[in-house]
Amino acid sequence: MTPEISTDVSSATSSEWNGYNNVGICAVALMAVLAHIKQLSLPKALLVMPLVMHDGTVKFMGNSLVRHRQIAALVAARADLFANFRQRYESSLVVTINAIQMLVASEHIHFDNAIRVNRSLEVNKNFGSRALKIEKASANLAALLESSEEELYLNMRVWL
Repeated sequence: MTPEISTDVSSATSSEWNGYNNVGICAVALMAVLAHIKQLSLPKALLVMPLVMHDGTVKFMGNSLVRHRQIAALVAARADLFANFRQRYESSLVVTINAIQMLVASEHIHFDNAIRVNRSLEVNKNFGSRALKIEKASANLAALLESSEEELYLNMRVWL
């Protein structure tokens, strides 16, 4: 007997895959951040998707009145943005690795000891409104990721 697979998306829990947070969105987010800092270590790249999969974080970071902050200051000021960060991190690992593989295969990036841009990606209205919001937030996200990996993971409460 073959087990049935539920297709009822209304019963999906927050820990399950969400089509809204997919490889394409992750690739756009990585490229948007890389446009500002030119290279990312793998541990820092793994933090991009959990940041952009949270609408509140994207909205806050995309606000033109928000100034660049270090991670400790942001967590202290806006703890609500990081309340379930570890769960978002864990649920986005596969999507992020797939996005990196896709970007390497399409020759947009190369990956040796860090992820670096080969060919930029210009985000425009054809990518959709969510991609545009992420692109708008990318400068603040890039500034946030300039902190050390240790400081980022400690403040975001991600356990390795």
